[in-house]
Amino acid sequence: MKRTIVTGIAGGSASGKTTLTTALKTALTGKLPSASVEIVGMDKYFYRGAPGGPKFVSPTTGEELPDNNHPGSADNARLARDVVARLNDDEAPDFLIIEGLMALQVKEVRELLDVRVFVELDADLRALRRLLRDMNGGRGSTDPQWISTYYRECARVGHSTWVEPSRTYADLIVRGDSDFRRTADLLCGAIIAARNLE
Repeated sequence: MKRTIVTGIAGGSASGKTTLTTALKTALTGKLPSASVEIVGMDKYFYRGAPGGPKFVSPTTGEELPDNNHPGSADNARLARDVVARLNDDEAPDFLIIEGLMALQVKEVRELLDVRVFVELDADLRALRRLLRDMNGGRGSTDPQWISTYYRECARVGHSTWVEPSRTYADLIVRGDSDFRRTADLLCGAIIAARNLE
């Protein structure tokens, strides 16, 4: 019975995780055309204000808001169960990539990973990317004042408290402003090597 190689891609908000994940899938299928590659985005497990998720009170407005930058911001137990079920499926993929802020921080997710990747990028570049993304309708509010306030009061705090420290669990650290085609090709080699060790 084949075993799926699971790769985790973590990093700060707007560091380039999703872009790298897409490039990595393309690289893997390019090198191994018959291989199946699936992506699990941790974002789809976010509580986003639903019961069970963490919240914080904005010092600026006094409003209670969902804290989407905390390890408990997603239903990690359900995510882990879903991944394990997929890995045990008769038609499990050859490669599975888990992408999200806390992919390395959350223990039950981290322990599923064969290859652990952290995407690093300078804080000012992440903040600018996030602002532009959200103003274009990438997530929630498009109001620049709201976006910048939430970033300052929640995302920046969560990054320094939870996301950045998780880089210590990484096997590989890559730049979020690199040429992702080249980076994905290099990662591809490491992932295929992990598969060949099986």
